[in-house]
Amino acid sequence: MLLIPLMLSQTIAFAPQPDIRLEVIGAPYTQTTKSPWVFFAPHEDEHVINSYVGAQVSKRGGQLIILRQHGERLLQLDIDGRNVKIDPNRLFTKRGRIASINKLNPWLSPCSTIMPKALLRAKQIANMILGQLGGVNRATTWVALHNNSIGFKGDGVNGIGNVSTERYRQKLAGGANYLIQVTKQHGDQDDLFFVTQADDFIAMERASFNAVLQSPQVVSDVEEDDGSLSVFAQMQGQRYINVEAQRVTFGRGKDHLKAQQQMLDFVFTLLSAKPQTNKSH
Repeated sequence: MLLIPLMLSQTIAFAPQPDIRLEVIGAPYTQTTKSPWVFFAPHEDEHVINSYVGAQVSKRGGQLIILRQHGERLLQLDIDGRNVKIDPNRLFTKRGRIASINKLNPWLSPCSTIMPKALLRAKQIANMILGQLGGVNRATTWVALHNNSIGFKGDGVNGIGNVSTERYRQKLAGGANYLIQVTKQHGDQDDLFFVTQADDFIAMERASFNAVLQSPQVVSDVEEDDGSLSVFAQMQGQRYINVEAQRVTFGRGKDHLKAQQQMLDFVFTLLSAKPQTNKSH
């Protein structure tokens, strides 16, 4: 008789502010499961692929971790009765935490007693997330799940997003130090991988996927430290893959679920072929 394993799921509340929590689907890596990868969805409003990933994790192993609060993009930190906003993908380094809080909370003075409390809480959230991404049995690959808006601002065709291969290509041509390479265009510019390892980039290019390769300079150039998980991964020598695809935003564009599913399936091919490499290029 064939037994189909049930999907393991649990919720981990952030003790200092329990409305912030992690939904964890699947089982952590062990010598028995041999699935040393973790998928992470930091922005709660970017969820096009989450259900599919949850189903795939239950079949192929690994974990899916979803950061939850109020269903919105930004986290709201409750500090002394005030709401302090922070981007949950900008809290993995001290520099990133400071920049994100300053940008999103113009009312907050750097000299305010709220600022150090907010920075501490953001660091605690980052540590909680990283504990689930690694823990005792450290995962060898972090796979981030993101969605973006159609096009990009200033693209000449009324784009409204901030992420696309064409935008990255322009950034690279303009001398951006956080990039090494961008593939030639394959399909929609909003569907792309963002990676830390050259061999992953090459494999994606050969398979006709859009891909962007981050530069190791983000480790040493403080101006390129935005606190994102990709930057932190590079600092740790951690293999990182971002699976990025378009979603509907303000009634514009479409959810590119099929394209992101194909990208996710390809990621599993890479994970199975090279499950235990942590060296960044």
